[in-house]
Amino acid sequence: MQNKKNPILAEIPPDEELVTFTLEPAKEQISRLCTLMHNGCYVKVECGKTMRDLLCEQFQIPLEYVTKDIKVIFLEFSPVDNIETAIIKDGATLALSAAMPGLVGAAMRRDGDLNWLRGSITYHEGESDQQVGQGLIQIKLFNKVMADLGESFLRRGVYVKSKYLSEFLTRFTPEFWKEFGTISKNQDTISNVELSNFVTDHNQWVKVLIT
Repeated sequence: MQNKKNPILAEIPPDEELVTFTLEPAKEQISRLCTLMHNGCYVKVECGKTMRDLLCEQFQIPLEYVTKDIKVIFLEFSPVDNIETAIIKDGATLALSAAMPGLVGAAMRRDGDLNWLRGSITYHEGESDQQVGQGLIQIKLFNKVMADLGESFLRRGVYVKSKYLSEFLTRFTPEFWKEFGTISKNQDTISNVELSNFVTDHNQWVKVLIT
């Protein structure tokens, strides 16, 4: 079952009009921040290109990692078998995961012997023309893939609604923030309390990145 329609690039402000939060976490805190990627952040990409181009060229993920470690790829809520033919579209949802346990997990694997079990939901590219150009996609990372790749996406910068970021920040205790480095809102240094207050009081797109 598909979720509500994702925003497309034209629906969010350009970077120069966005509030950007730059976070400087301690090294041991980065993995906890990477869980932001679990429920889905948005990234700007070149659409109209293949899944392989997106993963290997745009995201700079080594092909060996894509082949050996990313065992489950969902595009528009359907499992992808062929990264050479699946085309990325503005507003798409992409989920990446390592191998998942059980029969269902085995069936969802790209290289699994049981992928015939989900033939009716496997992703197939349509006939419509795909324009090449910048777009916005939602990306979700799970398990080992989130642990391995989450940091690179946060360093690249992700787009989220402030309300979602507000909910995410509630999981961190005051002790977490004591070890945290600088937090910036655009060019201004702010406290973690000011960060939390802003995203709680506003309902807008923001950009988040770590350095």
